[in-house]
Amino acid sequence: MNLRSAVTRRKLSSRQIRVTVYAAQMMTDVFILLFSFLTSSLARVGHLSSGRNIDWITVLVPAFIVVAFYGRLYTLDAMQSYRLSARRACGALAWAVAITLLAFFSKDTDPDSRFIFSSGCLLSLALLMLVRIPIALFVNRAIPEMFLKKLLILDNVSARAVSGYDVVDTHELGLKLDIHDPVALHTFSSIVRDYDRILVDCRVEDREHWSLYLQAIGCIGYLLIPELRPVISDHARLAFDAASIRVSTGPMDLRSRAIKRSFDILIAVAILILVTPLLILVAIAIKCDSPGPVLFKQIRMGRGNRLFHVFKFRSMRHELADASGATSASRDDHRITRVGRFIRASSIDELPQIFNVLRGDMSLVGPRPHALGSRAGDDLFWHIDVRYWLRHSAKPGITGLAQIRGYRGATDTRHDLIERLRYDLEYVRNWSIVNDLRILLATFGVVMHKNAY
Repeated sequence: MNLRSAVTRRKLSSRQIRVTVYAAQMMTDVFILLFSFLTSSLARVGHLSSGRNIDWITVLVPAFIVVAFYGRLYTLDAMQSYRLSARRACGALAWAVAITLLAFFSKDTDPDSRFIFSSGCLLSLALLMLVRIPIALFVNRAIPEMFLKKLLILDNVSARAVSGYDVVDTHELGLKLDIHDPVALHTFSSIVRDYDRILVDCRVEDREHWSLYLQAIGCIGYLLIPELRPVISDHARLAFDAASIRVSTGPMDLRSRAIKRSFDILIAVAILILVTPLLILVAIAIKCDSPGPVLFKQIRMGRGNRLFHVFKFRSMRHELADASGATSASRDDHRITRVGRFIRASSIDELPQIFNVLRGDMSLVGPRPHALGSRAGDDLFWHIDVRYWLRHSAKPGITGLAQIRGYRGATDTRHDLIERLRYDLEYVRNWSIVNDLRILLATFGVVMHKNAY
């Protein structure tokens, strides 16, 4: 199959299809809860009880959705496994019932009310279990290739076609993975970005680089290890990818991505409203101070090792600006304008990156995006430590853990880069919304910094 034509023909990505299925499952669950309690009321008293029944539903339904969301009920693994989905749905209902009991049931001694509530819970449980059977069958048998898109990459090995996988041969496309070439990484990442699971068949000597690359782009990645075939079971041999090892755990789950993205949008919009007058004043000052555009755009490496344009207020003379970032700014840099020196020292030049956040290129908190020509001493960042690419498994941020730990501004030595990388990887490994909020608040303490010039 021609990869490019296959991607072009697709109307919806697998992520969009999964979100649609998740939403449909969630709405079905809500309908089941409403139907169960109203039906129980009708069976017990002969009409739809509107008083206590509505109170229960008002608490139980939102409680169920919140618990289900945090309990990972609407996720890929739950949709593919009936047992897992049923267990998580049962747990979410149990917690929702407990919350409702705590809120209302102790205050109500009416036998009819207790019967309606109890029978409503039992009917809800039965229907929640029952409805997951067709969902699991639909996902696993009707749309498996649409729900989870899989790609096999062949790199200097024999060509093969595999059921369930789109196949791309790097030799046919004239591509070569080079972890020292940002443009090559961007090209690969742009091709594979729509896939959820990537399996690489390559030579032994290339496995280390492919493993690093799969981890860096934040996909569910596997390396095919043909030499494992003699030691796997006869049953497992039926699956082509049985002789493979997982080297990349993949991106944050839907719940985490939704929380982080919602946090970014809410805070970014609030900040934008507050600083709009300041943005206007700085733009006027830049135009009056020196000729050239107000904003400076520079190509930087973002999530998944894909390139994007970062926005900043222009702080240097337009004719002397360094598009590649090969020359870091110094304390007495003659390229920096008078207004530029102030906005760099106060970090005001970074404010336009709020628009990068709203566009989805960046997050408020994450590893800082670096210019492609950035160096520590005489060496490019990724030449010092190839783990540098792993920091791009998360969205770049306006601020990050490294910045609040004191590693902000110029990277004069290899040690500066290694320490900055250490904190970036720590952030990626231990992400939580609480940590994002803590880093964001701590950033106000390092806005003015000795290395900001």
